[in-house]
Amino acid sequence: MNWRGWSATRACAALALVGIGLSAAAPQPALAQENDSLIATTIGMDFSHAYFFRGIKQETRGLIAQPYVDASFSLLQRDEGLTGVTFSLGTWNSLHTGETGSGGPATHVASWYESDFFTGITMELENWNAGITYTSYLSPNDSFSSIHELALTLAMDDSDLLVFPLSPHIGLAIEMAGQADGGASEGVYLELGVEPSVGVMNDRVTVSLPATLGLSLSNYYESGTGMDDGFGFLDVGAVAAMPLALPEGYGAWEVSGGVHLLYLGSYLEALNDGNQVQVIGSIGLSIGY
Repeated sequence: MNWRGWSATRACAALALVGIGLSAAAPQPALAQENDSLIATTIGMDFSHAYFFRGIKQETRGLIAQPYVDASFSLLQRDEGLTGVTFSLGTWNSLHTGETGSGGPATHVASWYESDFFTGITMELENWNAGITYTSYLSPNDSFSSIHELALTLAMDDSDLLVFPLSPHIGLAIEMAGQADGGASEGVYLELGVEPSVGVMNDRVTVSLPATLGLSLSNYYESGTGMDDGFGFLDVGAVAAMPLALPEGYGAWEVSGGVHLLYLGSYLEALNDGNQVQVIGSIGLSIGY
């Protein structure tokens, strides 16, 4: 199951495919053209050879395609105090050709491993961004049981404060029904991260170096012994994104690609066939209106 994000938007392919987009849904706003519209939409598709959800292995074989669409609606815009309130909703999917998809037990939707729905509210106060998001994680091909989750997030936009902004974020995900690790109890997940970025090639390309720490506050990474592993994973990555020059009216197109290095805790290492380190590469295309 992917981490739709701490916001309801999807912008970065590499983040999407390791299932940690907290900086996302936390904030990378949907790619939208410069206009006065109070509604913004994003559609896109990411491709990779592996899919991990908060360090938990989902698939490491075959081709993985992850289409998504989301929309955000501005409910409030002003210059002081609470400067913005946005309502967002969308869906995210993961299609596999490996053992968890069309390469596994045949069903009428064999390749459709995951389909998620998410909706939430984001509030902006000066350079702070706080959100609450509900996500339901479903498996059309019955690879896993449904999970329902509530996430609380806080992110800081320090682009006006630092030459090289860090974009720190913190997120808390609470399982209300079902468990991502297939354990016996609903868990609570904590994520801490930064995503420093810089423009290169005369700002035509944005390069970011996200780093994320995933932890269990309660029963999130339950081992087979019944113990709860506090440390889940450490992720460091390098991602490049470049807008495509298309005529106005066709939307804001962007291609992105990157590589992530996951260092897994002992329980997640066991789930990954004894491999403590996992490298994941990805590419993607998104279109914003």
